[in-house]
Amino acid sequence: MMNHKFVPAVAAFLIIGVLLSATPLAYATNVLAFGPKLDVVTIPQDNQKLKKGIIILGIDPTDSDPTTASYDATYVDLLSQHKIIVTYNGMTLTWNYQDPGPTIACNVLEKDKILVTPDPKTGDGQQGSWETLMTKLVDVSDKFVCKVRWKSPATGVYESVGVLDVYYVGPLPEAPVTSSNPALATKGVAGIVAAPWIADNILVVEAFFTVGRTVVFGSDIQDICVLGWGLTADGTDPVTDVATPDQITKPAGDLHYVWTNAMGAYVSCEALALGERAHVGLFVPTGQDPLA
Repeated sequence: MMNHKFVPAVAAFLIIGVLLSATPLAYATNVLAFGPKLDVVTIPQDNQKLKKGIIILGIDPTDSDPTTASYDATYVDLLSQHKIIVTYNGMTLTWNYQDPGPTIACNVLEKDKILVTPDPKTGDGQQGSWETLMTKLVDVSDKFVCKVRWKSPATGVYESVGVLDVYYVGPLPEAPVTSSNPALATKGVAGIVAAPWIADNILVVEAFFTVGRTVVFGSDIQDICVLGWGLTADGTDPVTDVATPDQITKPAGDLHYVWTNAMGAYVSCEALALGERAHVGLFVPTGQDPLA
């Protein structure tokens, strides 16, 4: 005869067994996969009000001759800066300078808009008449480089809090700029080589760190708005409200440009980017939805 003291324990065990037997395998696998992880937090610094990173390609929207436009005479800021902190169990990590610290990797995804139309032959490619615009993601990570600058609380020691610099290293509107595309050439806008990278971008920051024999991971997501040119602080028109930025002379003698608010009155990077792209002849293309 079973000891009555063990009845509650046996009953609890049987209830757990029933629940697990009814649990889908995928869910059970996810539960068992939980383990130690890194917490990664990034905060963009370029536009702290809208919480966006900003990069300016330096395209001159007022230039009338794209074959003679000078890149050096345009305004450019190819650096997007973000604060970063990486913690493990709520604590920042510390390591000696000769030891490997957290590895930081960045992925950048460009958000493009596609005008969804059904295939003229099959009729497929559109989920319904309600689906007109579709968001298309393009991996443009090769156009950017991330560099992390860790805090050093003592000589030869680093701590996992600091600044993440994100550099645009893609095509620039250097002169002379020519195009075989009549739609672009008639616009007379400098920088059409760089213009396709005007877009709202997703920045995914991933961190990896080895604790003992275990590699732990963490990630965060941010916005980087890549613009061809900056607007005035209250600008509503991406063509006429072009801003003249402030100038800061760097030690080498060249200039660094800063804007009061490069997005003007816009709160949506995507809306402003579409306006600037349209001005240089890059309109929303048509295509089919692969999920339809």
